[in-house]
Amino acid sequence: EGGPHGVWPPLWGLPAAALAASALLSAGRVGALVSYYGAPLEVYSEVSAALSSRADDSPLRVCSGKEWYRYPSSFFLPPGATPAFYRAGFDGLLPSPFSAPPPDGSRAIHAHFNDGNRDEPAAYTSEDRCDVIVDLELPGDAAPRSRAGWHVWARRPFLDADRSPSWSRALYVPWLTAGRNVYANYSVLGRQPLMVMLDGSV
Repeated sequence: EGGPHGVWPPLWGLPAAALAASALLSAGRVGALVSYYGAPLEVYSEVSAALSSRADDSPLRVCSGKEWYRYPSSFFLPPGATPAFYRAGFDGLLPSPFSAPPPDGSRAIHAHFNDGNRDEPAAYTSEDRCDVIVDLELPGDAAPRSRAGWHVWARRPFLDADRSPSWSRALYVPWLTAGRNVYANYSVLGRQPLMVMLDGSV
């Protein structure tokens, strides 16, 4: 005999079970995005805090190479720090700074903008002109850690998708997925040691 409104009793729990499963999968996915891929926001927040505490306000270039597309926003950098990009394998069109004062800054079109994603050499700076580098150090890369004269300011784990199983990188499951995944270093490196830059000593 059916239950209320003619619904068979075993079927009552199906909507609740489906909702619970959806909620668990959603939570696992959100947890994966934050835990596995949250390093860029963390390190840029640390860069902003460190550069805001400098002993002087001399101009600095904060550079990224292949990680240019994970650069969140210039709002993460304090006055005096300028974002820049160096060549690291990408050959398309890079973001450009606003070239006009408000309210036209976001509407101004640079002369080198194009609809073919063609490279613009003027958008790059030489690595020698960078004061800070933010990069993901993957196996086989010419990673910043191998460059003489650079000092590690911060490192955070970032999921190495190519070396991690698809199921464990898609969802975060406490005590289960962390041990299955492989991580690389998302690093911030400076030409000066961090404490020297902060207190202005040489």
